[in-house]
Amino acid sequence: MPRDCYEIILNHNCDLKCAFCSQADFDPAARCAPADAVRRIYTARKAGYTRLGFSGGEALLRADLPRLAAAAREIGFKAVRLQTNGMRLADRRLCERLAAAGLTVCKFTFLGADARVHDALTGRRGSFRRSLAGLDNMLALKLAVGVNLLVTRRNYRGLPKALKFFMDRGVTDFVLIYPIYVGSMRRNWRAVGVPMPEASPWVVKALDLAEAAGLAGGVKALNLPPCVLPGHEEQAVELYRFNTVVSSPSGETWDIDKSVAGGKRRGPPCARCYFRRRCRGVNANYLDLYGWTGLKPVAAKPAKRRPRPVAGYLNAMEKCFMEVLRLEDGVATARLLELARSIPLCHDCRDGAGVLATGTALERKGLVRKTFKGGRYLWSRA
Repeated sequence: MPRDCYEIILNHNCDLKCAFCSQADFDPAARCAPADAVRRIYTARKAGYTRLGFSGGEALLRADLPRLAAAAREIGFKAVRLQTNGMRLADRRLCERLAAAGLTVCKFTFLGADARVHDALTGRRGSFRRSLAGLDNMLALKLAVGVNLLVTRRNYRGLPKALKFFMDRGVTDFVLIYPIYVGSMRRNWRAVGVPMPEASPWVVKALDLAEAAGLAGGVKALNLPPCVLPGHEEQAVELYRFNTVVSSPSGETWDIDKSVAGGKRRGPPCARCYFRRRCRGVNANYLDLYGWTGLKPVAAKPAKRRPRPVAGYLNAMEKCFMEVLRLEDGVATARLLELARSIPLCHDCRDGAGVLATGTALERKGLVRKTFKGGRYLWSRA
């Protein structure tokens, strides 16, 4: 695999006190010095990494974040991502500074669509309202916006409703995250944790909804093995490689794929599972608390699903396509690709084949019109 993403944890301090935080035991004073952060950015690009990520703690507590994002873009990173709780992005001016600096991707963490549940789990009243305002600000600026939905006992039954809530706001990229039982999550596991088999039907309902809306390609399930995702086994992040190296404030680095694999164990169900060669098993901390109860092997290759389509939603590439046509209608494929590169809604502006496939899908939805003139296709809004 080529080098892909380099993620810098800028600090461990945060403006929330989440009951599920996996970093709660880290030193809140730990901080990557500005000059050291810049050095790591340059080193990562020289080493061949193509994407850069900033995270924390809460990276938005860093006043120098816009300057760091600008440095990453200036030396050639095409995608610069921020992982955040999003509260400080309620300030529209900060959002505009980050976008102008070159930030292209913003990933938010939410605990569903219920403000009371979200605020209770983050330990701060009003956090949902402020984070949601930040999400809307970034969507308005046409950045690639994603939502991480953490699965807990307090919110797992509301996952389908939450997914639809954010889909209706224009989000196309989701990760349904089952927590790792370390830090605060380990201490609070009886109150906040839910066994995988119990949460499974609701995660599957959320994935069903995304698939019916044509957004399945933008939705993944993290820390959940394929055996608890019937019908959506291939959406288990466990089957993929992160291909990401993380750098801590102290300078320690680790490969996420090796770290994840080292934290998992296989058990009796794994030996009889169809995915036994691809799935690494189940996180050891989970097994210490819940064991293998309810985890059953996938007996055979899963059949492909054909859900009844739900109209009204566009995936990231389709949204980008429509934004280009708002800028310039009646454009050829080459011009469309050129214009799309200035819009960070998606990162698949590589060739005409992608444009043709996306345009054809939008034709079927009645949103674009394709004409053939002078030996080339021209794309227009319908």
